[in-house]
Amino acid sequence: MAKKQKEVVIVNAARTPIGKHGGFYNDLPAEDLAVLAVKEVIDRSKIDLKKIKIDQLVAGMIYIDSQNQQIYLPRNVAMRVAKMYNDTDNLNVAPGKTTLRICGTGFQTIADAYDLLTADNGNKMNCIISFATENMSQTNLIHQGRRKKDGVWDFEDAPLKDYLLEGFNHNLFNTLMPKTADLYGAQLGITRQDCDDFSYLSHMRAKEAQSKQWNRFAKPDKNNNYLGGIFTVNTVDKAGNALCVWKDEGTKYDISLDELKNLRPLLGPKGLVTPGTSSQISDGASAIMLMDREYADANKIPYLAKITGYQFSTVDPTIMGQGPVPAVKELLKRLNLKISDIDLFEVNEAFAAQYLGVEKELKLPREKTNVNGGAVAIGHNIAATGLRIVTDLVYELKRRNKKTGIASACIGGGQGGAVSIEII
Repeated sequence: MAKKQKEVVIVNAARTPIGKHGGFYNDLPAEDLAVLAVKEVIDRSKIDLKKIKIDQLVAGMIYIDSQNQQIYLPRNVAMRVAKMYNDTDNLNVAPGKTTLRICGTGFQTIADAYDLLTADNGNKMNCIISFATENMSQTNLIHQGRRKKDGVWDFEDAPLKDYLLEGFNHNLFNTLMPKTADLYGAQLGITRQDCDDFSYLSHMRAKEAQSKQWNRFAKPDKNNNYLGGIFTVNTVDKAGNALCVWKDEGTKYDISLDELKNLRPLLGPKGLVTPGTSSQISDGASAIMLMDREYADANKIPYLAKITGYQFSTVDPTIMGQGPVPAVKELLKRLNLKISDIDLFEVNEAFAAQYLGVEKELKLPREKTNVNGGAVAIGHNIAATGLRIVTDLVYELKRRNKKTGIASACIGGGQGGAVSIEII
């Protein structure tokens, strides 16, 4: 008799509001943001840490080298959260790993957890917390001098380089991320007006969702649970001042189409990419608790959704933004589904030109995609974005009483990632 296919469920998911560059979280390290997100997802799950073992934490962060001690990220987060629960023999001793797939890092934390939970190798795991975090405001200049041959503690002279900007370049192909979006959009006939119009729509959708999110706080109503994945961050800043954040910071409530149209292009022959048609440099963290479905059922633990699949695919690095196209197509083929079978999509808006190209190639219905705004309006905290959009997708599907969703993103270097979920 064939073995029953293991299923992986999302017990709960949570994300911080996204902060803009130099904004809410300017003095709050990425690790601190991760601690908040992981604690929130445990609180939401209502599990008893004395009974439910956390088998592993899978962390994601890109700009590790530019922030102090982040090589210890998953263990530090586990032990700091454990201390909050006075937990000495569960989360405190859970092993951790850090994974990386550039803009697909959040998806990769889910994929790693999925593979660990479904593996049939004798190392049975039942519960994993995936989290990803980024504080792009705190990325710094890096000294490029290497160690001298004759003195391990001495370094050669070298220029300082912007660690954030280094990641936007792909030197092997002599390109930059904005340039790839400009080229890809132009190939598909996307115009500057298309990009400005879409960016304006992204802000308006985010603004509308945030106004309803506020109504959720002011007048609790489970049928009006907009942006239910967001939790309010109550903490203190570096100076010890109280910090209370409830909404994504980057959304421009007073932006106009004229303002967008008057912005100068950043680069590229077609001028499709401007500061207003690009995702924002951002800070924030997201976390998801994943379990083996049989284990969750046996322990009477409720869950929100199940992971039905994931896919990573490649494209020409010079048109990196095309990445979601093969990723979504290949995932749908494996699931034996069509675009029309999916209730909601979330496609990361790295650039308006890039998103519009993907929308055109996949024939995505705009009324079912990024319905509460995307990264152009709310930000792209790179490592955490995959988890952020999966979290938002889960809660929006539940709010609408819908079932199936796909989250996708382009990935630097010419990749695309996609994760499919089903509300159960």
